[in-house]
Amino acid sequence: MVAVKAYYDGHAFVPLEKRLFKNQQPAIIVVDEEKPAAEKKSCRGIASRYANPALIEQEAAVASMAFSGAE
Repeated sequence: MVAVKAYYDGHAFVPLEKRLFKNQQPAIIVVDEEKPAAEKKSCRGIASRYANPALIEQEAAVASMAFSGAE
């Protein structure tokens, strides 16, 4: 079993990671009932007026991969 982070776009769950899945592959989806990350996080500091809050999660994921050494 593999855990994959995803978001719901109003029609389907979209994985945040590149993974190969078989067509019609069964899956178990567990939904986090907290507010979406974009709603509960905000940009701070001097550059906040230029930041795009919608990209906070994507930037955090890229930073996490960069610091972990993952490709």
